[in-house]
Amino acid sequence: MQSNIRESALRLGYLDARPVTGQPFEAWAARLKSLPLGQYMEFEHDPAKVTGWPGDEITIWVALAPTPPLDEWPQDRGEMAAHYMTVTTDSKRREAWKQAVTEMGYEVAKDVHLPERAAAVRAGLGIGGLNGLLISPEYGSFTSISIVVIRAKPPTDARGQEHDIVTLCEQCGKCVAVCPSRAISADNGIDALRCLCNSIYRPEYMPETDYDKMGKRIQGCDSCQMVCPHNSHLELQTLPTDIVESMALADLLNEPDIETISKYCRTHLSLTRLKTQAILAAANTNRQDLLPLIVPHKDSNDQPLAAIATWAEKRLAGML
Repeated sequence: MQSNIRESALRLGYLDARPVTGQPFEAWAARLKSLPLGQYMEFEHDPAKVTGWPGDEITIWVALAPTPPLDEWPQDRGEMAAHYMTVTTDSKRREAWKQAVTEMGYEVAKDVHLPERAAAVRAGLGIGGLNGLLISPEYGSFTSISIVVIRAKPPTDARGQEHDIVTLCEQCGKCVAVCPSRAISADNGIDALRCLCNSIYRPEYMPETDYDKMGKRIQGCDSCQMVCPHNSHLELQTLPTDIVESMALADLLNEPDIETISKYCRTHLSLTRLKTQAILAAANTNRQDLLPLIVPHKDSNDQPLAAIATWAEKRLAGML
């Protein structure tokens, strides 16, 4: 019986866990090919190919963990989105779940990259939002998804390909209206290449017209989630004091507290990208006192950093 796998997930703090079959995620693969971001995605859609096991001997367990929305960040600090505040915790929980399942005697696939959101939809854990996120009826979109792939015939209650058609939200349009970079549309959903989250990691593709739209964001963006009606019942979590202190813009521009940032977000940005975002945040909050820390970056060998530092100097000098 695989019910003990679900029980172990709940003990580790997951909100729910359900099994699905190891059939290929063909509907997801077809959808991905039609999106601009599809060319950058590395997920394989066929579990049999990534594991080397027969498809009818694969069960995928899918679980949701909480990434609760956060209180408003202080005006003089940069901001991290809720998801990134739980990356380290999520990673440890996922590894603990895999270890628990292994100790039960199951063969667990290692280093597999499958479409987690598609697996969650197949499992019946939520529907799709226009913003591209999974929306759970109970927990909204402030969740993270984990999967554990085992070599075992799916239990009788495991859902299969017949449940892969994504049901969209009510399309109220609130996320469309609030998105700073207009990356969400009622017709096509999310264009992840235009999303500010992508621009943070790939600033070389961010148009200058989006610089001021970045606000104080250091990593991630929660704008669409904060206005989603499915999240209105969720309680805002108090910001931990240590991470608030580490988001001081002067510190990010000088010597970022990587130890504290890594405590929450193990996959934090590189030092160059942290400084790039801190410069944008300083310019967008009129921190003229930080110009001495910004101007030297105009000569950086990193072109996006140099370009943004040049823009920030002009903005703070009132030339833009």
